[in-house]
Amino acid sequence: MRLYKTFPQVLFIIFIYSGALWASSGDPADTYFAEGLEFFRNRQFSKAITAYSKAIAARPGFTKAYYNRGTARLNLNQYTEAISDYSRVLDSEPEHLKAHLYRGFCHLKQKRYQIAQADFDAVITQDATNTDALFNRGVVLMKQELFSAAISDFNQTVRFQPEHREAYFCRGYCYSQIEDLPQALADYNQQIRVNPAHTHVYLNKANTEMRLEMYQEARLSYHKVLTLEPDNVDAYHGRGLAHLQLQQFEQSIYDFSEAIRLQPDFMSSYKNRALAYIELQRKSDALQDLEQYLKHDPYDKQTLLTLGRLQNEMEEYAKAERTMTRLLNDHPEEEQAYLLRGFANQKTGHHRQALEDFSTALNLKPDHENALFNRGNLYFELGEWQNSIKDFGDLIRINNSNDASYLMRAKARINASEVADGCLDLKKARSLGSEKAKELLIRYCK
Repeated sequence: MRLYKTFPQVLFIIFIYSGALWASSGDPADTYFAEGLEFFRNRQFSKAITAYSKAIAARPGFTKAYYNRGTARLNLNQYTEAISDYSRVLDSEPEHLKAHLYRGFCHLKQKRYQIAQADFDAVITQDATNTDALFNRGVVLMKQELFSAAISDFNQTVRFQPEHREAYFCRGYCYSQIEDLPQALADYNQQIRVNPAHTHVYLNKANTEMRLEMYQEARLSYHKVLTLEPDNVDAYHGRGLAHLQLQQFEQSIYDFSEAIRLQPDFMSSYKNRALAYIELQRKSDALQDLEQYLKHDPYDKQTLLTLGRLQNEMEEYAKAERTMTRLLNDHPEEEQAYLLRGFANQKTGHHRQALEDFSTALNLKPDHENALFNRGNLYFELGEWQNSIKDFGDLIRINNSNDASYLMRAKARINASEVADGCLDLKKARSLGSEKAKELLIRYCK
């Protein structure tokens, strides 16, 4: 699950100088300044820049014109030029609060985080309650993955401005990154209270609920995203995952299919839709989705394991053997792949290769119950009674509640002429519920 990571950098109010003007004095600098102000108020920022530039040409040290021109450039996303203007202001007035604030914002937009932080620090030194500076410094810290420090700034932001429209969202993200998921969820809920139309908050809320295994709640949160943004691919995929966890497989398939319809290269939906198909025994459909995903990521371990398992279930043993060999070329430590390849080799009559695979799986994981059972069963098929007895004995020491283990050891012991011990195993298997053991008790243990 990914969290939405595009965070706002917010300046809620952008101030310009608009005080008394002396255009009537005949000074052209004041006349141009007044024109620039009027253009700015009408959001004609390019014309405002031209007018302020004329004012500066007429009066080279015109600090207010530099400041207002910088702010017009900020509104046009001309960050480098705006920084230059704000720097000229700060050369004349080093403690100019708004120039520091807006220059810091421009540096933030240019991803020059440490320089931006210095400007926000300067603002906060003068005004510790300035929520624009506190919030944006929090964003700077968050961008640098200094999550605890960012949380501190967001705490101060909501302390001084409890209805801040973004701080809870960003603080929630920071909490999620330090694995404080309940607090992250609380912040996302608070953000929704402040701004109920915030699509990205619902998405992060849903993803956090998934991590907390709150699948029903996550399903509803993803649904809310889709009511606000009907073509949100992440929401369809996330809701599909929630349905998958809730064993609502048809709904899961629908959601993954919608994600694929909206974004045909959204490969995770193919992989997860395959899991839903498998649960509904739609094995051919699952096979197609897994193969489609592997075109995108040919070496994905979990997908290859799922494919090999499915091929064994579909009795495509030669394909399963090739799939697991392909996986093991890159992941020779994956014991599950040896187990699946061993099963495929056993079914195709390659018994010695199967024994090698089961043995390798056990070398990697000595208490692997399935590997012990399968190797013990194969030894039984090959008439190697003592090896079979040993494997089932080891398995029973790991798990003494499996009736099939006692049953198989009993059969191996009886074939090895250890009838008395075999009968003891049959009695144990029968006590654990084995009907086959009852039949064999009558036959061998009178």
